[in-house]
Amino acid sequence: MARPARGAEVLEMAREMVARATTIEQLRQAQAVVLPLDFGLSMEQTAAAIGRRRSGPVGCATAFWPARSSAMASASAAVAGGGRT
Repeated sequence: MARPARGAEVLEMAREMVARATTIEQLRQAQAVVLPLDFGLSMEQTAAAIGRRRSGPVGCATAFWPARSSAMASASAAVAGGGRT
């Protein structure tokens, strides 16, 4: 069974971003939040709608969680560098 979509706390911001996005990446990020929450799309359906592979919507949606995104970036840098931070 699929997990329920999360992100209600950033949904309004994502809706606004859909309306004022100036790049395709901004639009995809916003749609990755809005489509599952407003329309009940699965990750596969959302990926197809925004033109990404299945894991793409997850990566796009994390743009709306700045603290989480920066922590993930730090962890990725540590792994890429082969050492601890």
